[in-house]
Amino acid sequence: MGFGNQKTANLASRVPWIIAHPVSGEWKIIERFPFLVGGGDEESPFDFRVADSVGTFCHLDKTRGGLKLRFAESFLAAEAELNGGRVDAAIMLKEGQSYVLAAASQLLYFACLEKPGEWIAANIPFRFTLSDVSGQTAGPYAASEVIRQVALLANADTVVCMEGGACFRGGHLAVHGDCSGSRSSGQQIRRDPQPGEGEFLCPHCGEVFSDRDVLAVAVHENLRGDDLLPDQMLRFKPGPTDGERPLDAYGYPCADLACPWCHQKLPPEFLKGKPFILRHADGREEPGKSNAVISLVGGQRAGKSYFLAVQADRLPSILAEKTSLRWENHDPEGNMNLENYKDRILGARSPEEAAIEKTVIGGITYREVHKGGRGIPMPIPFHYRIYGKDNDFPLTCTFYDNAGEHFTPTESVEKNPGSLHVARAQAIMFLFDPLQSPKIARVMSDLGVSDPQLHQPMPDLQEVILAEMKTRIHRVRNILSGDQLDLPLAFVVGKYDAWREIIPESERGVDTEILRGGRLCTETLQKNSDVAWGLMQQFVPSIVRSVEALASNVMYFPVSTFGHHAVATTNGKGFAPDPRKIRPVLIEAPFLWILSQLRPDLLRTC
Repeated sequence: MGFGNQKTANLASRVPWIIAHPVSGEWKIIERFPFLVGGGDEESPFDFRVADSVGTFCHLDKTRGGLKLRFAESFLAAEAELNGGRVDAAIMLKEGQSYVLAAASQLLYFACLEKPGEWIAANIPFRFTLSDVSGQTAGPYAASEVIRQVALLANADTVVCMEGGACFRGGHLAVHGDCSGSRSSGQQIRRDPQPGEGEFLCPHCGEVFSDRDVLAVAVHENLRGDDLLPDQMLRFKPGPTDGERPLDAYGYPCADLACPWCHQKLPPEFLKGKPFILRHADGREEPGKSNAVISLVGGQRAGKSYFLAVQADRLPSILAEKTSLRWENHDPEGNMNLENYKDRILGARSPEEAAIEKTVIGGITYREVHKGGRGIPMPIPFHYRIYGKDNDFPLTCTFYDNAGEHFTPTESVEKNPGSLHVARAQAIMFLFDPLQSPKIARVMSDLGVSDPQLHQPMPDLQEVILAEMKTRIHRVRNILSGDQLDLPLAFVVGKYDAWREIIPESERGVDTEILRGGRLCTETLQKNSDVAWGLMQQFVPSIVRSVEALASNVMYFPVSTFGHHAVATTNGKGFAPDPRKIRPVLIEAPFLWILSQLRPDLLRTC
């Protein structure tokens, strides 16, 4: 029996205690002993700082079954109250109970918690209820409101109750009229971000925020459990740092930051972009871009996921071989799904292994994001970074893999706002599938083109999607319907391996040498563009008119993601490449052109 009791006591001793300011909401987990509470500047040796106090306020030591609290000699224990009752110079705080200590001008909350992360997310900022002598209660109130209510009652003996049965007399709130939470120790209470306020745009939820509202992501496993993301680590308002990184309540430095709106992790160095001036060859100057959203838009089964995955494989090699640029996987954790797609396609031994699932709303390239008070499936952003030799300003590019139906009129942006990244994009790629065009498909069938995708029943909604994309962009940007967008629009005419067979033989040989001497050859791009434009103009001229009315800077690209006709799989996964035959044609061209338009200092033209 003695051995059993000892084991229980040891287990209990590992349950952490939390100390917090009830009004400001600052908190810290008590991990090391002795634990010192006191006032002073950030250089002072205290584990938890209190306001309006210089020197040591109290000491905390771990004992069997609880904490022992001893006041510093400069404080009179006779003036202290614990849960509303008088205390001695030394106090025992027992596990399983919550306490509020009121002494001098200080209010401190103590609780022993098995899962502090979950508890903090659910209970801080604190809520308070009021109780009078008749037993009637009022509340719950936020800190600022409970201070006002106690002042209106003008009764110092009004009982203020908190979580876990802790309480104190309302008279102790008289010195806490300012509850802004401006103290510098512990974890800070979160300030609600203001809609539309700030210079940063969350790549997950699309909301704007300021750097002062950004949250840190805790590291210690005891802090697992966030109010919006229960299975992830706690997000908290940064407080003390190790000189560079914010510290969590256990003193661990935290490298990751999170959006204050949706709590999703931000990509590395998200707040560290340095402003610079971009100088063009013609003498023009403008603010340079350190981040660019590049939206990929297209219909269902146009091959957007394959396009992104093969592009992500091809670009690092192309840039390393033919330029001084470097392509970097900037967010390995966030890019994991796209990188898995890439490895799956290129590492497969058969078309069945290479086949990837059609992108659907809520699929594996989507994540449920907290937005507007509800969980909404949003496309996962993929972040890659381009570095230039002797250039101090890299460009971080963010790509999205949307389900095609996300851009149809039946999917309202209010219900599913996942396509709105296109409205804030710095460049757009539109992936057109000629095999879905009835006119083009009919000609290809008549000429005996052997691509099996010609025989799949698929309504052609591409012109509808293009019109809907224009409507959404103009609506969000609040621009007139007749105004053109001032951004690069790369119109990608995909599956060139199939449609090349219906154009004149003299035009079939596109030039793949678009990089010469480390520069992008605009003459070659234009010749290739003319080939793709000619196909569109011959069979679907209305789409050409719509594209060129949408943006003032358009280039057409003949592209084959696989370099050969897709293969019908035998396992019901539709069409896929033969991994032994993958030889992409010009899949790098749309991005390189966009890069030369956004950042000519990184990729110059010739």
